[in-house]
Amino acid sequence: MNPYLKHLNKIEFVVTYACTGRCKHCSEGEHTDCGERIDPAIAAESVRRIAAEYDIQTVMTFGGEPLLYPDTVCEIHKAAREMNIPERQLITNGYFSKDENKIREVAAKLIESGVNEILLSVDAFHQQTIPLGYVRMFAEAVNGFDISFKLQPAWLVSEKDDNPYNLKTREILSQFSDMDIETG
Repeated sequence: MNPYLKHLNKIEFVVTYACTGRCKHCSEGEHTDCGERIDPAIAAESVRRIAAEYDIQTVMTFGGEPLLYPDTVCEIHKAAREMNIPERQLITNGYFSKDENKIREVAAKLIESGVNEILLSVDAFHQQTIPLGYVRMFAEAVNGFDISFKLQPAWLVSEKDDNPYNLKTREILSQFSDMDIETG
């Protein structure tokens, strides 16, 4: 066995670089390859093959905005569930559609596929370009299911610092206070 891989326990997939936001802080660049995504069948088979050889504890999907390709995300997580990988995480900004029915349909498919933790990026930086109403609609759709669901803000300096960005982030987070969602 390759000594560098013997402790492999996590698989992460950047589903696509395409994104609905144009966040200034994004580490993924300009998002110019907006039509490309990873192949769902190849990704799912990769999960199966790697998990058959290593003690994988976590599979994570993110992007860009991974829910622009929900079928790809679901195929990856179905394979992870089949392989008994305990943590099946999704990081999303929650803005992939303006259609409430599609948002609810995708939320249900995520749960059905085996996603058991969703981290929702909401803060002053994401909401510069991402409309909060659609993000909240997604949060409402997901919040009805029995999974780990957390708001995942980015803080400037620290959560306790009272700079203008953190003040705006706190204001945004207050828009979810009636939903009793944990903040990560």
